Amino acid sequence: MDIDLKTEYQKLNADIWGDINEYLTDKSSVISHEDYLAAKSGELKVSLAGINTVPTEWFPELKGRRILCLASGGGQQGPVFAAHGANVTVTDLSDGQLMKEKYASEREGYEINIVKADLSKPFPFEDETFDMIFNPISNCYIEDISLMQKECSRVIKKGGILMLAYVKEELFMFYPDFAKEDKLISRFSLPFNSLRDLSKEQKEERLIEKMPFNFSHSMTEQIGGLIKNGFEITDIYEDCDGGGLFDKYMNSYVAVRAVKK
Repeated sequence: MDIDLKTEYQKLNADIWGDINEYLTDKSSVISHEDYLAAKSGELKVSLAGINTVPTEWFPELKGRRILCLASGGGQQGPVFAAHGANVTVTDLSDGQLMKEKYASEREGYEINIVKADLSKPFPFEDETFDMIFNPISNCYIEDISLMQKECSRVIKKGGILMLAYVKEELFMFYPDFAKEDKLISRFSLPFNSLRDLSKEQKEERLIEKMPFNFSHSMTEQIGGLIKNGFEITDIYEDCDGGGLFDKYMNSYVAVRAVKK
């Protein structure tokens, strides 16, 4: 393995999301034409974490709002918000995911701002640009989430709504191959860091199987970090993939609604 994973893992992750395999298909299917028409008729159904849809009461009136779909390419949530009259900007590091976003907008004939951007770097937007940020599960793919949280606080307006989801840290104790077992076996201490904790053979297998490199983040980092950056948590719910081995024991994900004070 001649790749410097420390500097290249994000590009590798982006390439993986652009070359969807069975592991990622359910997270990246473009919205159907029928579902887009339903959104145009007023239906507001989007996923933030797992199998559940975001409660409609979490949303403000979307028409005319400036919404940032952060690390949210793939043509899933952006089309729904656009159908409701929002001014939508979608960022992602994966060219493949951004191509799907473009495809959806061209198929349905709406305008959308598509920006290739790295979640772990300063966002390419002015201060207080957005009324709402929508960030599906993605911060498990970056080592340090503190800058991301600061940037969310910077680019969102006062009173703006942040919706994000994250993977519970406990899942990573059993990662990465618990799905191959008929029971959970703890393998790692926390925090989990795939660049540090996986063996050379496991990293090579990950590259071959096109599985993204990822990292656990504690509740102190996830929730405490939002609070320290000026957000007030207004609601949460837990979610799961449905049918997975881990789901037999607990929910894998947390979805968070927060407001910039």
